[in-house]
Amino acid sequence: MSVFDSTALLLTGVVLLLSLLLWLYPRRSSRLPPGPGFALPLLGHLHLMGKDPRATFRKWRRQNGDIFSLYMGRQLTVVLNGHKIIKEALVKRGDVFSDRPDFVRLTDNVSREKGVLVASGAEWKTVRKACIEILREFGMGKNLLAEKIQEEVTEYIRTIASKDGQPFDMTHLTQISVSNNICSILFGKRFDYNDQAFMDYLKVHDNLSAGQSSSLALIFPALRHIPGDPFKAHKFVQDFRLLLETFIQPIVTRHIQELDGGPNPPDDFITAYLRRVRQDEADQKVSYITEKGLPMVIFHLFGGGTETTATTLRWAVAYFIHHPDVQEKCHKEIMEVIGDDRRPTMQDRPEMTYLEATTMEVLRIVNIVPLSLPHETACAAGFAGYTIPKGTTVIPNLDSVLHDPEVWEDPDTFRPERFIGPDGKLLRYEEFVPFSTGRRVCLGESLARMELFLYLAAMIQHFRFLPPEDGQLPSLEGSLGFTYTPMPFTFRAVPRCK
Repeated sequence: MSVFDSTALLLTGVVLLLSLLLWLYPRRSSRLPPGPGFALPLLGHLHLMGKDPRATFRKWRRQNGDIFSLYMGRQLTVVLNGHKIIKEALVKRGDVFSDRPDFVRLTDNVSREKGVLVASGAEWKTVRKACIEILREFGMGKNLLAEKIQEEVTEYIRTIASKDGQPFDMTHLTQISVSNNICSILFGKRFDYNDQAFMDYLKVHDNLSAGQSSSLALIFPALRHIPGDPFKAHKFVQDFRLLLETFIQPIVTRHIQELDGGPNPPDDFITAYLRRVRQDEADQKVSYITEKGLPMVIFHLFGGGTETTATTLRWAVAYFIHHPDVQEKCHKEIMEVIGDDRRPTMQDRPEMTYLEATTMEVLRIVNIVPLSLPHETACAAGFAGYTIPKGTTVIPNLDSVLHDPEVWEDPDTFRPERFIGPDGKLLRYEEFVPFSTGRRVCLGESLARMELFLYLAAMIQHFRFLPPEDGQLPSLEGSLGFTYTPMPFTFRAVPRCK
């Protein structure tokens, strides 16, 4: 080969490489919202994100305004900030901004079903409607369910009392106890606190929720192809498969067998859902309510009914330890309204203004799901003076609302009194959106609020929360993955003297 041929071959290779990089390079249209600086081929702006997207988004909001755009790889992403912009998109323009990105690209070798959490359009509306109706049948938001939760809380309090005031980590006990409430609805049963197999499944679910790197892999499935699995994509799929195929699918299969051939099928969510499937089949109705899709529906309801409430309770205890004055004010209110000779009920809740304000302040300052779950535009739309293309990933930045200094004075200060008016009554803020807003608002919000009241009221009624003997306080800096979780800590639950 001549020098000329070698030079031509080299130049051709350089031109092809530059063409490929140019094709891979994300180009922001002038009609899109502004955003951060240089985007890399393949990675987009991921290299600028930093360890904590909340801090990065706060900086980019100051630089670009309440709506800005970036690229997650080659995926265009628009971040919405501030209550006004988020409400405009999710509430007033819900027809455009209520779809979900195709998360199943990461897990399609396990299941392509979308359940209730990641479905879009008619499928999502149909499945969500069915879930809400069935959950209401089993007492969601009603006294019947409250009584079942009270029974679980009684067992939870008894187990804490058995620690005899010695330091312990509440994580797994709280996860099992809270999970039992949704399990009673979904499966018609609860699990013993010493059930090791169930504890192992909860640990796997905890792994799915905790990793920030795996959350990036879910949004950007191409990361699963990077050698060494640095974004934990393969670990995520492995854990997902374990929960879906070895825990949930066998339970669904048993329910199918009992419904089709057993004399007394269980009276629970799964059976009710299967009956709807059978009815649609009998009516020859084309429906998204299917037997094949049920395990994913259960996976989403189980996870949603376990993670956020259990995590909020852990954060509440951490803040009670840091703020013993708040803890004592809550206890004083409980003694005045309930006393110590009966357990708290939902009928007591309207009289428990300070406890309610404290719970709301925990939800606000901790902000369990600070970036909500990503949405996707169902069609191209003009919005806030920009053009948002169809298929754009949309992140409602709830952190920008719940920590907005223009709404909350000293937003990083824990102060339950901000939710109590001069007349002593509870203040309701439109900007209080820990469960998100719009059509995709958390399906289990009423259950979570019920659980938080009944657990916290009973816990404070019976115990004083103290640090271990060495005085080590829990960290108020958590770990951000799909949810914002506290770092592991131990504390003492010292029984209050009657």
